[in-house]
Amino acid sequence: MDEKSDQMLVWATKRGNKESYAELVRKYYKQVFALCFGILDNTDDAEDIAQDTMLNGYLKIRYLQKADHFSGWIMQIARNLCIDLLRRKKHVKAILAEHTNESSNGRKNETDIRQKIKQLPLELRIPLVMYYFGNKNAKTIAEELKTSHSNICSRLREARRQLHEILSGREKK
Repeated sequence: MDEKSDQMLVWATKRGNKESYAELVRKYYKQVFALCFGILDNTDDAEDIAQDTMLNGYLKIRYLQKADHFSGWIMQIARNLCIDLLRRKKHVKAILAEHTNESSNGRKNETDIRQKIKQLPLELRIPLVMYYFGNKNAKTIAEELKTSHSNICSRLREARRQLHEILSGREKK
């Protein structure tokens, strides 16, 4: 079976073919979920945001100007929705902390690699997650994040360096 190109699927979707978009969802859902999970570190939140991403993609596909850039476009939607969720959660936590004096004692899972990755700055964490969990190469990541290949390589090197420091207990405080 010959797989249709993203460009053909996007054009067909823009013309009202829902099955074409369903094929795009099947093709990209796992990558979108992996990105969301890497940013959010929560399966339920990642699943919700991945679904929201695919729905938003369908609703906004008419605005996609270059049909062959669907992959980067849908990943950017996912990234933005994840960041929005993190901001909302941070705001809710701040409000709760203001009204309660409970301290968090959820450091039991500190040895978990996902917790360690979560400590990285977002600009380093996203490329790292896309590279290792999304199985993307640096060139593809650069295209999807709309930056240079050398910038992504530099971010990956720095992310690995910082993660090594965190894992070895030498992190800067």
